[in-house]
Amino acid sequence: MRTRKLFVGLLIAFSLTATAQSKINENKYNKFIKGEKYTEALTYLQEKGVANPDSYWFNKDVDQLLTFCFDPNFNDNEYNMIVSYANNSFKNMDYKDRSYYEMGGCYFVKTNHYLWKGDYEKAAQAYKESLEKLEKFKKENDLNPEGTKAIKSVIERLYLSETEAHKLVKTLRNFDVNNLNLSEEQAYAARQQIKGLLSSYDKPRKVYFITYQNYSTMNDGFAKEYFAIPDYFQNNFFYNMPKTVKDKYFPTINLLYLFNSDKYKTKEEETQQSEQRKAALIKKYGKNFGEAVFEKKIIIGMTKAMLEEGFNKPRSVDVSEYSEYWTWSDLMVTIDKKTQKVTNITNLR
Repeated sequence: MRTRKLFVGLLIAFSLTATAQSKINENKYNKFIKGEKYTEALTYLQEKGVANPDSYWFNKDVDQLLTFCFDPNFNDNEYNMIVSYANNSFKNMDYKDRSYYEMGGCYFVKTNHYLWKGDYEKAAQAYKESLEKLEKFKKENDLNPEGTKAIKSVIERLYLSETEAHKLVKTLRNFDVNNLNLSEEQAYAARQQIKGLLSSYDKPRKVYFITYQNYSTMNDGFAKEYFAIPDYFQNNFFYNMPKTVKDKYFPTINLLYLFNSDKYKTKEEETQQSEQRKAALIKKYGKNFGEAVFEKKIIIGMTKAMLEEGFNKPRSVDVSEYSEYWTWSDLMVTIDKKTQKVTNITNLR
């Protein structure tokens, strides 16, 4: 019994010591950050070793490491320490796939630093360097190429979207919404959205403190390391903007990169694409059937090929000696097996 009590006492003492030491370590690190001794902070982090193989704790570290892009004197030494810490942590990670985004972010820190400074030339050089460093890391450690491919994809997406976001902010600073020929209400909305975007962009930018609390408010009020463009610009501002206006006032902004989507289209582009599809269907099937396929309207005499091109796959297909029956949730179509054409339409509602 005495032995058991002694063991429990030692265990509690050890736990308290470990907890206290953890807090002291965090405070010591933050002391460097608050004093803007960023190189010393990273050196201290490296001496601590690598993150726990559980990717959760590595990801918490990275939340803070990414903000080193805000160090006005960020240098290659700091960048190499961040990448080294990330690499050493990643190699022994139990669940590497949970940290691809964070790894990409660590490699992107130097590029992001120059983007926030508005130096796109140096940002492009840093981007190229980040990909070279990742390739070297993969070869030296014989890493799964699928994993490093995913990390590379993160770096590429960040570079393309963040570059366009910074360029857009720069363009909007001196932009007059009266150039867009908007209504008074629309112009007011545009001015307010631009004002809000610039206010968010111009928030104080500092290297964050490190914290392992789940919901820390320690760094509220500071700008985020990545700058996201509000949905208004995707769904309204650029969506409704004619190409001639976009090319005149925003010639360097790539909307596909800005909104990180290879499928983004403006209203004008959607209309043009729709008209082209309609014309192609009319040319292929004739005016009557072509317009019906375009409008997703089934009519007597349509062929199976028209149905397959213009409509969703039916919920069920039943076959008899002479006919096929294609059924959707609200409609059943009878197709003559010999002519391959629609002979009857039954509304199931």
